[in-house]
Amino acid sequence: MRTEARSTASGWACPGCESWSSRVHSSYLRFPADMPSGGLRVLLCLRVRRFACRVALCPRRTFVEQVPD
Repeated sequence: MRTEARSTASGWACPGCESWSSRVHSSYLRFPADMPSGGLRVLLCLRVRRFACRVALCPRRTFVEQVPD
């Protein structure tokens, strides 16, 4: 069984300077560890976004949203 998920947040705070950004730079799929459910193998496909930091002096130009657990 394959399950796809993504965040619905409108943006994310930069871990370098803590400024808010809603400018998506790119996105990609993550495949966290497979988890059984009801005796079936479940493949979780998690689409995460990479955001661009808007602060010119911030050492991080891009950063990935962090999805809790």
